[in-house]
Amino acid sequence: MKKVIFLFSMLWIIGLQAQDSLYFPSGDALEYKIDSIVQMGIQQKAYPGAQVLIYKHDGIRLNKSYGFHTYDSIVRVENHHLYDLASVTKILASTLAFMKLYELYDIDLDRKVADYIPLIKNSNKKNSTFREVLSHQAGWLPYITHQNMVRRKNGKFRARTLSPSKSKRYPDPLSDSLFIHRKYEKKIMRRIKRTPVEKIGEYRYSGLLFFLLPGMVQEMSGQSFEAFLDSHFYKPMGIERLTFNPSFKYSKGEIIPTEKDSLFRRTLVQGWVHDEAAALMGGVSGNAGLFANATSLAKLLQLFLDEGTFEGEKYLEPETVRLFTSRAYPLSDNRRGLGFDKPSLDSLASERYPSEKCSPESYGHSGFTGNLVWVDPVQRCFMVFLSNRVYPTREQKNLYRLGIRGHILDAALQAN
Repeated sequence: MKKVIFLFSMLWIIGLQAQDSLYFPSGDALEYKIDSIVQMGIQQKAYPGAQVLIYKHDGIRLNKSYGFHTYDSIVRVENHHLYDLASVTKILASTLAFMKLYELYDIDLDRKVADYIPLIKNSNKKNSTFREVLSHQAGWLPYITHQNMVRRKNGKFRARTLSPSKSKRYPDPLSDSLFIHRKYEKKIMRRIKRTPVEKIGEYRYSGLLFFLLPGMVQEMSGQSFEAFLDSHFYKPMGIERLTFNPSFKYSKGEIIPTEKDSLFRRTLVQGWVHDEAAALMGGVSGNAGLFANATSLAKLLQLFLDEGTFEGEKYLEPETVRLFTSRAYPLSDNRRGLGFDKPSLDSLASERYPSEKCSPESYGHSGFTGNLVWVDPVQRCFMVFLSNRVYPTREQKNLYRLGIRGHILDAALQAN
């Protein structure tokens, strides 16, 4: 079945490339090609709907929504609707905040993380540096499945985990009908501290530092993670539809649902972060938790493309943006920047990530729910692709099998 899908997509893409330049002027050709790619994904059930925004050279060339919230085709996706960004949060919240701390407090990237985060001072992570952890080669565990630790064998919640009723002890919602114990975040932090460290120096993607960064932001700045981001970036940049916990601010009809969760929350996840660990943090985490529309994200990607400046105002130094978006260890096999992902290094691979056409200087991040944001400074281009490929379940893998995000980025980079 995988081979059939792949063959179908390859034949389809080849045909599309052959015909669009013959029949369409350059601007129309880009929209036609992307429309065709996205609609093919909907037809193949890679996702029920999506948003795509393309910036090229000096302006937005495409900003469009496709399909519906779910496969029942009831609520059409509109440009102001919000998607769960999943791990894109890592660069547009936690890494962004850390970049500002780096400038404000003159942080040495080769200093130990434990010097700034006391939690790990007496742990096996005490010698890890920011450069190592942000580039995913400190040997930290990739992820902790906290959601598997909240229920007993009989299905009931363990003490001081979750409750179906809100109270002083269970103040923060995890969904419309589940609430988190007020001290559960401390359990998460203790688990992170106790996780093993293995194969230091080898690339191993880990999200654990990003759970710790909001606390570091609070400790150093005196502001909460959300307030720090709002005051230094989101509000002065006029970003309106970018938020944690969108259910506090928006109607369900404006928020794209993600998964029909049959194991943990046992309901449709809509308006609450899909990532279980971020959900257990109360929806505010550096690992995941942001919701946004493509229009809002374009402002942050413009900030990166213009090396820290947006609409004439400087938010970061150009040197900071270049440092964090460059490979952290350029002489190694690790492709990663500091928080940012970079193109795959294997030129002989059958499919180069994330695109055949992107430059080595490009950077961005993907998200588990079906997203990709990518900036190519050489070609003055960026792309936002938002989808809920995890609907109805995370077993939906056609987004990957069809290479949809890469084909869209290829089309954007090839456009005049």
